[in-house]
Amino acid sequence: MLRSPRIPDAPGNSSAQYRRTRLVRVGYAAVGLTLFAAYLISTFPYSATLSKVLAPMGLEVSSASQSASFPFGARLAGVRLSSTRPASAGPLIESPAVTIAPAFLSMLTLHPGVRVKAALYDGVVNVTLRPSGGGTAISYDLDSVDIARQRLVAIPGAAAAGTISGSGNLWLSSGDIAETGDGELSAAGLTLTAPFARSPIRLGDGHSKFKLDQGTLTIEEFRTGGGDLTLTAAGTIQLAPDPGQSELAIEFTLSPAPAAASQLALLLALLPHPPGPQPYRLTGTLDAPRIS
Repeated sequence: MLRSPRIPDAPGNSSAQYRRTRLVRVGYAAVGLTLFAAYLISTFPYSATLSKVLAPMGLEVSSASQSASFPFGARLAGVRLSSTRPASAGPLIESPAVTIAPAFLSMLTLHPGVRVKAALYDGVVNVTLRPSGGGTAISYDLDSVDIARQRLVAIPGAAAAGTISGSGNLWLSSGDIAETGDGELSAAGLTLTAPFARSPIRLGDGHSKFKLDQGTLTIEEFRTGGGDLTLTAAGTIQLAPDPGQSELAIEFTLSPAPAAASQLALLLALLPHPPGPQPYRLTGTLDAPRIS
């Protein structure tokens, strides 16, 4: 019986097959590692970890549920930021949905961090956190957050409305609320309700710049315009572990619009002197402010 002569493999066939096999194996390994990393990131106990970081500040984070967020990260629902101090009642901040994911740009600089995007009072907050110098560096961006729905400050008989936006940076040490930072904030449609005003006081739009150094918040500029009352202010707030005990040292001026003079007459009569170029001094604490 005649047999067909065996044709030897071309010199490049075996090496090409080897490369294809190797690439397939590398691809499977990459997909496996990616899925494993995604699983670890999505199942990581973010609420408990954030609470440990915030514990020295008397704060804790809780969430109703956690699920994976494509392609990397986790989605927390029903997130609440609360104070652990007995005197505080109820959550300070609530968000229906928070997404946490790795901050890949910070990883390229060998400082791995996380990105947080939260729906907050009809607005959006984006925050990036990363380790830095033994503490935590924070970059934040606020967009159209409803002031009326927040409960960080509660003054009997007073309320505020409008939206706030802004951006800035903070650096937190392991045992302090904040060490250094800077930023800008702007408000739109700002309105105040006071117990001594017959109707809400329209402040219009506002803009402020601030710096933070060793726990002292310096208000470099604050000004409102386009409303019933023009307000300018500058000064410092010495932050305390209990926010209500933070010490005030602020000077401000008021300039009522002529059309709103009668509306504000009772409120302005309670001030130490009539509005004008001479500034007022706001001292005391956030819980017990004094005007002179």
